[in-house]
Amino acid sequence: MDKKKSENNQFDIIKYDGIDFDVGLNNILGDEALFKEILVMFYQDHHLDGQKLQSAIKQQDIVTTKHISHTLKGVACSVGAMDLFKVTKALDLAINDKQQEDLDSLLSLLFSELNRVMKGIALHLDVS
Repeated sequence: MDKKKSENNQFDIIKYDGIDFDVGLNNILGDEALFKEILVMFYQDHHLDGQKLQSAIKQQDIVTTKHISHTLKGVACSVGAMDLFKVTKALDLAINDKQQEDLDSLLSLLFSELNRVMKGIALHLDVS
């Protein structure tokens, strides 16, 4: 387990792959216990978003596609999953600009990054 001492030396921070712990922790004013709860909720609510997006895109359900990508973009940023935020932002823009030719490659990147983040959370927290 990769740990580092926080700046305020009050607790050890576990490195969650794909998540900038400091960004996420700062977004909730430094409450580590609350942040861990939020990460569990993020996992539970969004670990299937890649499959949901793929299905919505395949069915050409633009409303659902926009909803999922926009929501995932916001919560990824909130928890400090900045690489996931960037790829989801690009996907969100491609959907809004109707750039159908870019969706497959962006969806592939999203799957990869979402999987990395979710595995990082599941490795350290009880997400069941």
